[in-house]
Amino acid sequence: MQATEPQSQSEFGYHDFTESYELLDNNDSTRRVRKLFNIASVITISFGALALVGVVSHVAWAPSSDMMSFANIADAPSDTRTFDESGRFIMRSFDRLKPMASFLPGVGGLWGVPMWTFYVNRGQGLATFGVENKEKGILLFQTADKAYQITPYVGFRTLLKGKRASGSHFESQPFFPESDADASQTARRDMFIGTNEMEIEESDPKSGIRTNVVYFNSPNEVFPALIRRVTYTNEGKDAVDLEVLDGLAKLEPAGTSTIMLNTMGRTLEGWMHVYNIEKDYTTPFFHLVSAPADTADVTLIEDGFFAIAFIEDDTDTADVEDGTDIAVDTGHALLPIICDQQLLFGTDTTLTVPRRFFSNSKNPQGSSLDELLQAQQSTTSRTPSAFAAASLKLQPSESKTIAIVYGHAPTLDNFVSDILPKLRAQGYISSKRSESQMLGNTLTERVSMSSGVPLMDGYAKQNYLDNVLRGGMPIPIGGAPDVRPKIFHAFSRIHGDLERDYNNFQLEQSYWSQGPGNFRDVNQNRRCDVLQLPSMYDFNVRQFLSYVQADGYNQLTVATSFFKIHDAWRIHDVAAQLAPPGPHQAKIRELLSAPFRPGQLFQDLKKNGIKPRIKPEQLLTLATQSAEQVPAGSYAQNGFWTDHFTYHLDLVYNFLSVFPDDKASMLYDSDPIPFFMSPSRAANRTEKNMLVQENTVRQYDAVLSSPSKNKELQMIYGDPGYVGDPLAGGMWQRTRKGETMKVSIIAKLVILAATKFSIMDPGGMGIEMEAGKPGWNDAMNGLPALFGSEMPSAYELHEIVDFVGCTVDEFGREVNVPEEVSALLDAIDTQLQQQQAGTISDFVYWDKVHDAIEGYRTATDATFTGVMKSWPHDKLGKASGIFGRMLARMDQGIKRALSYVSAPNNGISPTYFRFKVTGFELVGISGRGLPTVKVTGFEAEPLPLFLEGPTRHLKTLKNAENKAKLAVYSAVAASNLRDAKLKMYKISESLHGQPTEIGRMMAFNAGWLENESIWLHMSYKWYLELLRAGLYAEFFAEIKNGVVCFMDPEVFGRSPLEAASFIVSSAFPDKGLHGSGFLARLSGSTAEFLSMWNHMMVGAKPFTVDSSGRLQVSLAPVISSWMWRKDGTLTFKFLGSIEVTYIMAAKKNSWEASIMSYDLEGVPGKVHVDGPVVPSPMAVDVRNMQYSKMTVTLV
Repeated sequence: MQATEPQSQSEFGYHDFTESYELLDNNDSTRRVRKLFNIASVITISFGALALVGVVSHVAWAPSSDMMSFANIADAPSDTRTFDESGRFIMRSFDRLKPMASFLPGVGGLWGVPMWTFYVNRGQGLATFGVENKEKGILLFQTADKAYQITPYVGFRTLLKGKRASGSHFESQPFFPESDADASQTARRDMFIGTNEMEIEESDPKSGIRTNVVYFNSPNEVFPALIRRVTYTNEGKDAVDLEVLDGLAKLEPAGTSTIMLNTMGRTLEGWMHVYNIEKDYTTPFFHLVSAPADTADVTLIEDGFFAIAFIEDDTDTADVEDGTDIAVDTGHALLPIICDQQLLFGTDTTLTVPRRFFSNSKNPQGSSLDELLQAQQSTTSRTPSAFAAASLKLQPSESKTIAIVYGHAPTLDNFVSDILPKLRAQGYISSKRSESQMLGNTLTERVSMSSGVPLMDGYAKQNYLDNVLRGGMPIPIGGAPDVRPKIFHAFSRIHGDLERDYNNFQLEQSYWSQGPGNFRDVNQNRRCDVLQLPSMYDFNVRQFLSYVQADGYNQLTVATSFFKIHDAWRIHDVAAQLAPPGPHQAKIRELLSAPFRPGQLFQDLKKNGIKPRIKPEQLLTLATQSAEQVPAGSYAQNGFWTDHFTYHLDLVYNFLSVFPDDKASMLYDSDPIPFFMSPSRAANRTEKNMLVQENTVRQYDAVLSSPSKNKELQMIYGDPGYVGDPLAGGMWQRTRKGETMKVSIIAKLVILAATKFSIMDPGGMGIEMEAGKPGWNDAMNGLPALFGSEMPSAYELHEIVDFVGCTVDEFGREVNVPEEVSALLDAIDTQLQQQQAGTISDFVYWDKVHDAIEGYRTATDATFTGVMKSWPHDKLGKASGIFGRMLARMDQGIKRALSYVSAPNNGISPTYFRFKVTGFELVGISGRGLPTVKVTGFEAEPLPLFLEGPTRHLKTLKNAENKAKLAVYSAVAASNLRDAKLKMYKISESLHGQPTEIGRMMAFNAGWLENESIWLHMSYKWYLELLRAGLYAEFFAEIKNGVVCFMDPEVFGRSPLEAASFIVSSAFPDKGLHGSGFLARLSGSTAEFLSMWNHMMVGAKPFTVDSSGRLQVSLAPVISSWMWRKDGTLTFKFLGSIEVTYIMAAKKNSWEASIMSYDLEGVPGKVHVDGPVVPSPMAVDVRNMQYSKMTVTLV
């Protein structure tokens, strides 16, 4: 896609959007749902959050380029819109395009249970869905490569037999693979990808039937469910009688698992059974008879999957006494479900032709629907199906809809007594669809925006939702305005999907669902939380710095936090409000005496048959307001990642951009934070440096289990004060006296800087990969063995050292650190002064500092002594202390690293080094039987250029002149890091000639995955640093090519509102895939874009302090001339809720203008402020959300 200056708003997709993003029909049921939703919103907002439904995404497999494109399909309709009237992306002739995979968000709302749902653009879309994780699929979880092949056959199917009034007959399988040789007889098939739903449509010229299928999950229910809504429209000129069979060709009963089905599926069928079909086949319940285990104890399975169907008729909805608009006293008549696939397909085990239902050699008319329903179904010892059967009569242009609901229930009785009446209620399906649409749309209001570029507006909201799915939606819980906030990040989980098949995602089956996530992902995706929700305050800063261990590393998994009520009287008080005296109250006391999580608490109450006498919202507030919230983590790894620490400073800076007046109190005076403790430790050099063959030394087994750590952890687990469970919790390191070791936030940053500074490479350039893992680029998994180091982490360390040093000087206050840390700082300073005086070599300096860090790790392996030492500001700070000397050493290292790059790439920082051992001494034998060595010499060798090096280097140039920053940009833009064809930036230049030992990236073809592709997370980070560097013209020129919303969907292969993890670069041999996006959207790219969005809207520091330290609003928008609306305005949400409108009559670049005035409107009334800032006390009111609107005029 060429980077051309837009000539009109329509070039950015303006014509595809209505003035309001109205998603719903204005019918009676919709109005009722709106009313209910508005009431619920008021309640929920006062409680601190909105119930949420998330987004859709799609990813793609590596197909041949010999595929249809959006532009070259012969039967493309004249309607060329990219989006429909509801804002859904239209993928035309979807099943003939290159394959892609996607998913519904899997969010049930705060008060609902989620279901995971993945789809592809093949067959009828839905490839797999289920509960909790991939092992519990209702439709078997398949990896993308298999899903593309088998979804049309074993997924959802529609079988039609029709007889028209004219006497003609037809048989049809909508959406089934067919030839497109005759365009006039080829069905038109389109897919509509929405925020929280997916729809497919087929118009078949042969049958005259249009079939629409909409998929969405049912939010805010105590059970997980998928709703499939199928509408048949007669497009013929005469009436038609239809016999319809619609549903799942294969349904895996509850109790199975993906592993068992793939390895012993035929045997497992012996356990399969369909229950609850004695009277009729309208409410089948699917599960194994018992757990298929070869053990003496036989476990019966009670939970199951269900399927029901009915023809919708929502015209007779009656109100009932509980105030809802869903009639529970009457319900739809249920359709029979055919659970025996052989009844339809006969001996065709490929499930291609329904031989018994359609015409065949023995029966030219095929079996009628009545005949099939009278036949005996085989419902055991084979994999069942779940087809709804119906007879429909349609006049010309008439439509009828069948709703089919698939879900999970804990017992058959629960399904029949509690769930079924609700599902059958008239109006339920329409209400749930409306509710699902509104919830997804409402959540994104925190970053709503209305500019002259509607695609960017939509992209910002989609990114926020994607960001939530990986990082979580921050929601204040159980707190009060005058106490430290408690924040629950709902809906987060590790990203796993049809292509990321290696990740075991978890969707907690409870209210307030949250799953575990990886440390880097969660930290990165929560970066902007405080900018969209100021009530976060310093929550993220404290949580993630608490995870920092004594050695500067951290665990892999961020688990759902726990709550613990320590006051026994308070436990009794809460229990008394929930239940009357008796066994239920006693059980509640027992539950609240242990650590609990929100969803788990509700599950436990339900499991024990306890129905609290207050509303769930009140219960949760009551239980959590007197509880301590404890972050939970889990080691769950075999090494420590080099770059995890690099994300902490972003959290600090974003906090300070909203609360600059609380800098000292947060860093020095807030409650101290603990140290996480893992069961393993980083090995010493003489334990991990091994001679693998003659003159070849490698760094293996870099992390070892620590007996002393494990012993201490067992004591922590046994402590009555431990908050957690055996899998995860607050595993905080203690002193020798058994007290939790805690330090101030500024002290933790000092410790982080000291421990990372101690592991700089022998050249003083990069941070060593000395703990078995690389940085974020996991595909360089072999580089740690090659004594690899990376410059990006060194640049981030440079910024931490600079920040801490300057802060210490700014406040002139001492910092108290553990005596072990004090000894490490003294040792570092001694070596620094000798090295800078020239009395020791770089290698001797490196060796001595490593001796010091290894000694420190040994001293703090299990406990701290608990003794604190004070470091005065002049001894510690940048002006005259050790942090100034550390910074000088790092500046020397940066200069040395840049010297390794020669023309024409001068000025581009290397990203990675590997070090060849040039001398060593034998010292022992390793655990794997190889000789261990003491290295006596290294030789550095840079790897080819990667984009991350110059990207992070730009951060260190924050105080440099503009020409220095521009020089870095110009050098990168002229280098092989830029894909000249795509006008985007690759993760690296060519890696040709590099050893395969570097890692699995060398197994990938150039242009694919982490080998020379466009990795959006990193290219977006590059654009962000251009913006932060003040290179505004360059930034806006680049994003018009490199940000997804500006890409051509024909090339990108998916919705321009949804990012992919990587884009195939022009280095890939298949030219047809150049520019195509792959892998699901849940990546770091969403965090980088949200950082860009916030910076564009308000600048780097929306709040500052004046010369007297008083708060002021200091907006500094970075808005390009082409982003203004026709009337010279741009509107967005500031701090997640304040509607800000910028007015620029001249419609020029905002950085070439200045703010003339502010007009504020809210609780304090209307206020006009002249000048570029809003002073206190109005500024404090803005931050406290006392104003709902701001109009900012620029000239």
